[in-house]
Amino acid sequence: MQYICWGVHPDRKVDGKYDMVVHTQNDLVVQERKNILEFLLLNHPLDCPVCDQAGECYLQDYSFKFGNAHSRFEENKRVRSNEYLGSQIVINHNRCILCSRCVRFTQEISGTSELFVEARGYNSKVAALEEKPLDNLLAGNVADICPVGALLSTDYIHKNRIWNLKKQSSVCQDCSVGCNVDVFSQTNQIFRLTPRENHDVNGYFMCDIGRYGFHRFEEIERVTQPMIREGDSFVSFKWEEAIQETVDRLNRAGGKVAGVVSPFQTNETNFMLGQLVDGIIGNLSQTDDEEINYPSGFRISSDRSPNKRGMKDVCPEILEDLISEIDKQNIRTIYILDNGVDRDFDAVWKSILSKMDFVVVQTYRMTMLAQSANIILPGLAPFEREGTITNDQGRVQWLRPSLPIKGESRADWEILMMVMKTMDKEAQVFTDVSQVMKKMGEKIPAYKDVSFFNLGDKGLSLNGIASK
Repeated sequence: MQYICWGVHPDRKVDGKYDMVVHTQNDLVVQERKNILEFLLLNHPLDCPVCDQAGECYLQDYSFKFGNAHSRFEENKRVRSNEYLGSQIVINHNRCILCSRCVRFTQEISGTSELFVEARGYNSKVAALEEKPLDNLLAGNVADICPVGALLSTDYIHKNRIWNLKKQSSVCQDCSVGCNVDVFSQTNQIFRLTPRENHDVNGYFMCDIGRYGFHRFEEIERVTQPMIREGDSFVSFKWEEAIQETVDRLNRAGGKVAGVVSPFQTNETNFMLGQLVDGIIGNLSQTDDEEINYPSGFRISSDRSPNKRGMKDVCPEILEDLISEIDKQNIRTIYILDNGVDRDFDAVWKSILSKMDFVVVQTYRMTMLAQSANIILPGLAPFEREGTITNDQGRVQWLRPSLPIKGESRADWEILMMVMKTMDKEAQVFTDVSQVMKKMGEKIPAYKDVSFFNLGDKGLSLNGIASK
C-alpha cells in the first residue's frame, strides 16, 4: 500500500528532527487528483468556448494539466437557470463548484453577508438574500475571485476575450486611496478594470466606483486640437500658433497671472504649472461625502480626487489670498488645468472668470469651463497619461498610460514646457516625464527619491523606498 504522507506526527518527535515526506507526484496522488477533478466536472458544462472565464480559468487549467481526457459520467447533467444576485452580478449555477469564496467575501471582507449556500448536498447552490441583493460597493470583486466563471459582471459578459486584450498595470483615479489596478483594453477602448495586489494600499480588492468609472470617459466631447476663441466660437489652430498666442497674452499680463492646478492631474503637470506662474490656486475643492470603511480594512475615500496630496506637495506656494487678489483686479489672466480643482463648473468659477481678461484652459474635454476660455490647449485624458500621483497616505504611485493619444493632443507637462520654452529660449527642455520627475525631486526634497525605478509596481512611500 502507498501512503500520501509518511512519517510520525511532529509533536511525537523528541529528537527535534522532522522527517515527514509529502508525495505530490506518485501514482496514488495523481489518480486521486484526477478523481477530484472528475467530481468537480460532474455537472459542469463543456462551454469553455463561450465562457467569459476562458483563458484565465483555474478549473480549465487544472483539468488540462491534471485531469482526465474523458468523462465517465453518462447521466443527464443538472441544468439550472442563471440568476441575478444583484444589479451587476449574474451567477451561472451550472459552472459553480461551491467553493464558497463569494460567500466568505461578503462575510469577511465587505461585512454585508448578502450571499449564502442554500440547501444541502446535491441541491446546494449559492444564493442572495431576497431582501438584500448583492449591491454593496465591493460587489464586483466576487466576479474576480470566482475561479470558474460562475459569477459574471454584467458590464463585461461576452464583450471580448482575454487573449485579445492588452493588460496595463496602473492606478485607479476615482478617489484619493489610489487602488492598484490592471486596465484591459483593445485599440482605443477600455473593457474592464480589475484590482491588482498591493498590501500597502488596497490589498486584493477595489470598489465598484473605480471599477466602472472608466465609462464616464466614453461619451465625452474630446478636445483634440488647439483652439482659439474668435467671437462666439472656437477656431482650430496649429500648436505653434496657439502656444505663441498664449505666450503673448501671458507676457502682456506681466505678473498678473494666476495658475490653477488640479488634484486630478499628475504631480509632474502640476509642478510644471507651478514653475510657469507665481500664483497658484489649489484649495477650492470640497469634500461632501463621508469615507466608507469595511471590516477588512478596505476603505473608499470621501475625496474623489486622486492627487490632492500630491498637488499640495508639488505646489507648496499655493496662495489662499489669491481669490482676494482677483477680486481686487490685481490678477486679470488665469491658466487652468483640466476643470481646475473641481470637476463641476460652479458659482465660484463663474465669479472668478467674470473678472478675467484672458483665460487659458488646458483640458482633454469640452466643459462649461472650457467654453468660457479664450484659448483651449488639448491635453491627455486620464487613461492616456503617464506620471505620478500621491495618495492620501503619502504613497507616490506610477500612473501608466492604457490608451493611445487621440488627435493632436499632447502630454500636459509637455504643453507647459512648450509655453515655458517659447517664453524663455534658455528654459530647460524635457524629453520625457522621467526628466520632469527628476527636476521635481531637485526642487521638492520629499520627492528626491521618486523615479520609475524606485516606484516599481507597489509605489514609494514618502518616508522611504517601497518594495518592488
